Amino acid sequence: MRQWLSVVALGLSIDASAGPVEQAEAVAAIREGKLAIDVRSQSDYEAGTVLNAIRVDDRRLVNQLKQVMTDRNLVLVIFSSTGARAGKAQDNLIKAGYTSIINGGSYEELHNALYDVADDPAE
Repeated sequence: MRQWLSVVALGLSIDASAGPVEQAEAVAAIREGKLAIDVRSQSDYEAGTVLNAIRVDDRRLVNQLKQVMTDRNLVLVIFSSTGARAGKAQDNLIKAGYTSIINGGSYEELHNALYDVADDPAE
């Protein structure tokens, strides 16, 4: 009986975690006009970002989204410099009840997948 209780307790203690980078889904969502959230530094954001992207500080992300987005099922794409910060932000959003967060990974890879250099609207 104790073993079963341990297994159940372990299962309940596992937190939701960020999924793998879903670049193809992220590209499709951005092209469909879905909101993209850039959690890079302000200076990186000012140097260039992707279409439909807003910059939000990853430490304030959940609180800021709660203030403006009541529908937690809306599709959002999140990305960062290397993808690590995007994964952490995705974890936090999932824990806060957001269900349709697409991890776009790193800015450079997402940008390259979205645009041919000649037709980049954000540059």
